[in-house]
Amino acid sequence: MLPRPLPVATATSKASVATAKPLAPATPAPAAPTPVAHPKAPAGESAASLAHGDRSSASTYLAGGSPSETFMNGEAQIESVRAAPGSNSGYQVTADVKSGGVEYYGTFTVVPGPSGLQITDHYWIRP
Repeated sequence: MLPRPLPVATATSKASVATAKPLAPATPAPAAPTPVAHPKAPAGESAASLAHGDRSSASTYLAGGSPSETFMNGEAQIESVRAAPGSNSGYQVTADVKSGGVEYYGTFTVVPGPSGLQITDHYWIRP
């Protein structure tokens, strides 16, 4: 069996005009949420100061008393720190810390003080 000959394109005297179909308007991408700027929460810095053995710096973040978290030492690793608006123009800060193979959860109340944000209340739980 012989192969069929391929069709050959021929020129015509009339120019063909292609009509462009209008494109459907693109659906705009949803706007990315605008990040909310929160002041740096001192709770993480306080915990970091404790983890480095700098109890003096850590105590400057407390409105009263001194840090007493014995598990905060050179082994402590801050897993996360989160802040949310709280009362009195302050923040509710939570922290997740691992030390010595044990996980601790801290909650801090942070409000503006005479020299910046200060921790007015805090507690830790060991689940």
